Amino acid sequence: MPIFKRRRRTVVEADPIGAFWSWWSASGAAVVADSIARTEPTETSGLLTERIAEIHPDLEWELGPGLHAEHVLIVTAAGNPVHRAVARRWLRAAPPSDQTWEYADLRRPGPAFTIRFDGLPPIPVDEAVVSVEPDAASIHVGVHHPVFPELPIDVQRRVTFLILDLVLGEEMVETWVGAIETLTSVPDDARPIEALLPEVAGFASEHTLEDGSPAWKMLEGTRDGHRLIATAEYPLRSIRRPHLDTHAAVSIGYPVVREDGLPEAEMLDELRSFEDHLTDRLGGSGNLLAHETSAGTRILHYYTDGTTPAGAQLKAATTGWPHGAVTVTTTPDPAWHNVSHLAG
Repeated sequence: MPIFKRRRRTVVEADPIGAFWSWWSASGAAVVADSIARTEPTETSGLLTERIAEIHPDLEWELGPGLHAEHVLIVTAAGNPVHRAVARRWLRAAPPSDQTWEYADLRRPGPAFTIRFDGLPPIPVDEAVVSVEPDAASIHVGVHHPVFPELPIDVQRRVTFLILDLVLGEEMVETWVGAIETLTSVPDDARPIEALLPEVAGFASEHTLEDGSPAWKMLEGTRDGHRLIATAEYPLRSIRRPHLDTHAAVSIGYPVVREDGLPEAEMLDELRSFEDHLTDRLGGSGNLLAHETSAGTRILHYYTDGTTPAGAQLKAATTGWPHGAVTVTTTPDPAWHNVSHLAG
């Protein structure tokens, strides 16, 4: 699968995503498909690079065989959470797939590939070996390839991430893989690269619901000497819903009756009912991903689509809570850093 480099462009159209799909529907799809049919895909690489750079200069793109169509066009943020929302909005605006084209914003796993880029000799993915170390939240992976000692460190790292994306798919890497180490020598516990996918898939199945949706986990600790109870979606990773790039923290005050500062049963029911009310007002523009309760305050952590009025909708919905002050604080946070303390 060819990996094409980006090229910067200074002129950006008012609606670059809409402009891209207008061009694609009018002529781009046919022109690119024709160049592939003539085994000359590089003929249109400059054109695609230019059009996608108008959306954002740090996006990357790839062509490959589709799962349900003849070809797939992938536009990806290449692991940078800051740009994932742009790539997801590009995908959400795509036309329906047909026999020729389908679309994705994340690299997919597939059969053995040879990596070719930046003038390097071909790098066969199946020659890589890995070390694997799971913990309670993720799998830490070391990657070794025989060519690594001959490559600059930055290229070694680039090849490492490409190998993992091609073997596992970008979503699985970002969701379940923790620390990633580039190894210049063969590790003692080396496994063939083809063993990595079943290992990570098995770990994922143990930590999600039967339908593959995220589970929720309860955490307990202290804050400023007071008991703290938190519940969060697990795994708490922005890769699953990258268009939700804005953190909305709703802080709800409640009267303290219990010695440990947590709400009594009747108040907890009211808090949950208020939470349901806020969530219903968001509709499809956001999700509740976690909440924390301690010392008379319950904080609801919503993530919303920053291109929608979701933040204003939340603020408007908070009126009428009779038991204490309610504040809503919205912050751009595409990587979900504001809930990283709950992600373990």
